[in-house]
Amino acid sequence: MAGRGASRPPWLTKDDYLDMAQVSLEHNYRAAVSTNAGEVRNALRVLQMATQHGRADASVFLMGLIGILPADNWELRAATVEALRYTRTETCVGLLVSELRRVKGSNSTRRYLAKILDVLGEFPASLIRHELAALAEEPTVSPKMRRKLFDVAWQARDG
Repeated sequence: MAGRGASRPPWLTKDDYLDMAQVSLEHNYRAAVSTNAGEVRNALRVLQMATQHGRADASVFLMGLIGILPADNWELRAATVEALRYTRTETCVGLLVSELRRVKGSNSTRRYLAKILDVLGEFPASLIRHELAALAEEPTVSPKMRRKLFDVAWQARDG
């Protein structure tokens, strides 16, 4: 709580609540590409909260981050996908579907692919149904993945 005469930070409301629209994310952008795993996890949580509050800048950063992450760091990739949970846009759907297309299923990628499907399952049906159904029809998709894609596509709801 700010004392008498003390200036209030711009990201703090008059009722002492955090206003995510005013929070600077610069530190979190730097921390998200750090080599310190704890800093990265914390930054991804803050960025996810920012996307939940409509911060398009955080969504754009996270979508770009997916493109530069180490290809085989499945845990970090999954955490970044989780941070995109509230970025319910066609662009994000396209990115996540391209990841499903790019990554071959194996024991080491199973959790990552499951995380993508879990996040897409939270998106409105109108955004994901066509994309997932189209991917399921591709000849390179395994029967098991095809069933999962159709399940997510047809269980999704609008609104």
